[in-house]
Amino acid sequence: MEKLTKEQIQFIENYLEHSDVYYADIRMEMTDHVASAIEAKMKHENTNDFYTIFKNYMVKNKANLLENNKKFIRDVDKSIFKRLVKLLLKPQNIMLFIILLVLGYQFFPSIDRQQLLVIGSWFPLFSIVPFLVVYFGSLRAFKISRFSGIERIAFVYMIVFQMLNLTRTIFKSQLESDHTNYWVIIVLVATIITVSVVLLQLTFHIINDYRKQYKRLA
Repeated sequence: MEKLTKEQIQFIENYLEHSDVYYADIRMEMTDHVASAIEAKMKHENTNDFYTIFKNYMVKNKANLLENNKKFIRDVDKSIFKRLVKLLLKPQNIMLFIILLVLGYQFFPSIDRQQLLVIGSWFPLFSIVPFLVVYFGSLRAFKISRFSGIERIAFVYMIVFQMLNLTRTIFKSQLESDHTNYWVIIVLVATIITVSVVLLQLTFHIINDYRKQYKRLA
């Protein structure tokens, strides 16, 4: 029995896309899985009736495939957080944090506490805006495929932003107090900026990974 034709494989991919499997990398993995299963079924039943075999397969397996789609996305999120931690522990980023501490010690005391904290807490959000504008603008203008890792990193940005903003809110009175040691504020702002920079690094790393792995779709 011959393998599925390009048209049949494209049919499977289109079906998955219309079934809310939006991300190209996940869809490609699923397409390969479904195509292999259909080929095995056609060989076993000694038939060329692709559409009937496909229809019966999806009736039995569609719910499971869509659940795997959700699991894949959760796995992507976990992978992003692991890579973020590894990048944070790299020598150059530890050095960046130390440099920010030194610069903060030199210059922060001359800046209003509240203004400094507001700027620092919004830094993660400011850092993602250019990426989102370019990425989603490119999707519309050039019809570039959507990739799970690239889009899910925006989710990580928002979690980090909310965590840092929550920390600032909880300790707002202590941080704004004139009796609070400036080192507390310096460490907090240095942490915010370092994490934001590392998130940008991670974004570019993930984009490059996808460009290499899925050249025909990028």
